[in-house]
Amino acid sequence: MPSAPAAGAPNCGACDNCLSPRATFDGTLAAQKFLSCVYRIREKQRFGVGLNHVVEVLTGADTEKIRKWNHEQLSTYGIGKEHSRPEWAAIGRELVRLGFLRQTAEKFSVLELTNDGLAALKQRKKITLTQPAVAPETKVHQVGEISCDEVLFDRLRTLRKKLADERDVPAYIIFSDVSLRQMARNYPASESDFARISSVGEKKLREFGEIFLGEIAAYLQTNARQIFADDSFTAPAAPPSRASLGDSVRETLRRFRSGQTVEQIARDRGVTTGTICGHIAEGVERGEPVDLDQFFTAAEKQRVAAAFRAHGVFALSPVFESLGGKIDYGRLWIFRAATNVRK
Repeated sequence: MPSAPAAGAPNCGACDNCLSPRATFDGTLAAQKFLSCVYRIREKQRFGVGLNHVVEVLTGADTEKIRKWNHEQLSTYGIGKEHSRPEWAAIGRELVRLGFLRQTAEKFSVLELTNDGLAALKQRKKITLTQPAVAPETKVHQVGEISCDEVLFDRLRTLRKKLADERDVPAYIIFSDVSLRQMARNYPASESDFARISSVGEKKLREFGEIFLGEIAAYLQTNARQIFADDSFTAPAAPPSRASLGDSVRETLRRFRSGQTVEQIARDRGVTTGTICGHIAEGVERGEPVDLDQFFTAAEKQRVAAAFRAHGVFALSPVFESLGGKIDYGRLWIFRAATNVRK
């Protein structure tokens, strides 16, 4: 893809972009996702990766490298499914051209954030990008996924991620995508409206109601409500089918249902037991049936439940320590997921 001329650069009258300039768009969200993905990979691995791997993480690919490095656990894994891989590659190359990223000239070229890229990421600077040569693919909703205001949905996802990062918990512990989609469809304006959203119990209403209601109200100050086929307040939807789960998670669940233990699955797939427990916890959160008796004795369930009541569900360390380290973090993730689903 030929590079577009930099802002303010004269028209050369010869290249494709000057002869047939493409439209631009507010690419701030796309740039934030790409830059954040580069940052998170470097933060986790202490080394950089190439453009193609960043694109695979953004689009939620299930590759040998992603499994080997546990990149399916990154907060940026799968957040870029609104663009195809070629489109993300074009966005990445343009961010290099604009100076937000640098591409090393070594044998195995890797991407690195520049100082400008880090500043743009932290300060959420507006970034204008060139429209990809191929139009973005139409988003296909998964089975069980309700239609909603996609712009508001993205804002709520960003807010959820911020809250999850502050509490050092997976994003789905705050709210599932199902819940966020209901918010982005129904625009709840009061606590009673918010309490009708799927998985909102008394604790989540108290903890997050004001924050999310404020975000929705702020959005509506500059954006009109969208009207859907049925604009009545949507009843809580059934959990999405396992088709909405990633391929790696589905494979873990398939093996677990076939009788393999967590340890066997981890060994066979070359990942940690924590990764496998994380897959199972995500499945539980999204409606997959898992019997807690496979992980806990009756006495353990009582002790773990008491520990969560005493210390809350957002930080596992106090729960783990209060149990004397006898219940590993992986099982605590699964218990917490099951508890949140049932609220």
